[in-house]
Amino acid sequence: MTRRPLATVPEIAAHYGVPQKTVHRWHQTNSGPGRLMFRVGKYLRARWEDIDQYDAEQAGGRRAA
Repeated sequence: MTRRPLATVPEIAAHYGVPQKTVHRWHQTNSGPGRLMFRVGKYLRARWEDIDQYDAEQAGGRRAA
């Protein structure tokens, strides 16, 4: 099994179509997908698997595209 690289702030912002500042605010307020994010040293990251699961849950259980 190959591991996917961790998602970066710019990638998460592009994924949701929001500014990077919004991604940082989600993390600071522990809201939305921000609760999935964690620090790796000074960098903010998330697991793509967690993001995919969050997207599926938000879509009412339908598989995310």
